[in-house]
Order: sequence, then C-alpha cells, then structure tokens
Amino acid sequence: MEVQYNERKGCVWVAGAVLSLGLLSLLNRRADRQAPVRLTEDEMVLRNGRRIPWSTFNRVTATDVYLGSGLSKRYVRTVYALKYPEGTIRLATDYLRDADRVVDFVLSHVPPEARQA
Repeated sequence: MEVQYNERKGCVWVAGAVLSLGLLSLLNRRADRQAPVRLTEDEMVLRNGRRIPWSTFNRVTATDVYLGSGLSKRYVRTVYALKYPEGTIRLATDYLRDADRVVDFVLSHVPPEARQA
C-alpha cells in the first residue's frame, strides 16, 4: 500500500516559513524523510529508504489533538506514535490521505503486545 499525504499549504504555513527564515521548512523536510511511503505485509518503508519490519515496533500510542477549551473545543487530529528501538515514527491523521485505511493497516500489522502498551 502506498501512503499519500496532503500538501501543507496556507497562509500560516507560509508565514511560519518566512518568519523562521526557512528554518521551519528545513525541519519539516527532515521530518518528512522519516515518514512512511509504502506499507507491505512484512515492513514499513520510509521516504529515506529505511525498511522497518513490523516485528520491531514495541509500542503504539494514539493522542487526540484538540483546539480551544470548554464549549469551543474542537477535534483536529489523532497522532499515532510508533516506537521501535532506533526511534519513533509519527502519523498524523490530518496529513494522511485515506487516513482510516492507513491506520487500520498499521494497527493490524504491529505486534499485539505493542498495541496494548
């Protein structure tokens, strides 16, 4: 399965890139290289070419992100953190196209003990 992402565009994105003198763009490019590009039955392949077998993931956590508080509180996204011995892969549902399908595939392939952690 190929993982596709929504493009990050908008006035806030452009303003952040300009005000940080391009540092925000460099940091996001570095983070994007750690993003999955393909999911197979055996492994996750990152944009930088690294292959991570499903069996190496040892913990999966999900965090819901909200904006505002009280009655004006609204859901924005869920961020899944997939931990393995060399690091962490983060998947934010608002950046993924067909997020439900990608999350279901990932959760069905990580070891069961990782999901219970």
